[in-house]
Amino acid sequence: MKKRPPRNPKRRQRFLPLAIGTSGGVALASLAFWFFKQQADQVVRGTADRYDTAIMKAVHTIDNPPMHNTMHAITQLGSHAAIGSAAGITALLLLKNGRKHDAWTIVISTGGAMAINTILKNVFQRQRPQELARRIKLPRSHSFPSGHSLLSAATYPIVAHHLVERHSVAVQAFAHSLAGMIILSVGFSRVYFGVHFPSDVLGGFAAGFGWLGLTSLSHTFVDKAEGRLEA
Repeated sequence: MKKRPPRNPKRRQRFLPLAIGTSGGVALASLAFWFFKQQADQVVRGTADRYDTAIMKAVHTIDNPPMHNTMHAITQLGSHAAIGSAAGITALLLLKNGRKHDAWTIVISTGGAMAINTILKNVFQRQRPQELARRIKLPRSHSFPSGHSLLSAATYPIVAHHLVERHSVAVQAFAHSLAGMIILSVGFSRVYFGVHFPSDVLGGFAAGFGWLGLTSLSHTFVDKAEGRLEA
């Protein structure tokens, strides 16, 4: 019986949950941008106010020192400093390993997300919920969409992907699950502190995942063109 060749443990795996890929990238971007439009329409019309107020009142019933300390640490993970550091360190590691294209993907993804966040805030110019802000300095920027949520959604999945794509599927699943938990927790922390409405957070997630889908799509096209993407 003919022996099967040994499996290469360093083979590049596909992005879980298939967000990187032609069909996955298109689907993610299309769905996310559609949802963003729905949120933006509700914000502009004022119909988001009803569930925004109800959710914020429910969240603000949670008020104790341990929760506050935890949320304060988590919310920092969505800051420009934390996102920029995560992207920068990952890009440098990729460059060190000779993966210039992957490093540029990280830089473009994060830089683009920061630019999109600034543009969208200036377009919608929604005021922050000043009367509900608590125990944290209210940022001077506009409220919609949540920048912490947008940057987290656009950056952490692709950073996790490039760090573990040559590991087992189980390791990838864990890494992406952790990234997902961080993203959701960052969004919740913005509502907890009252610096964003829930609709801001949902809009941030949608815009971030939409940009992630486009970044993933372009990354896949380049990989295929250069013959580096394995099935």
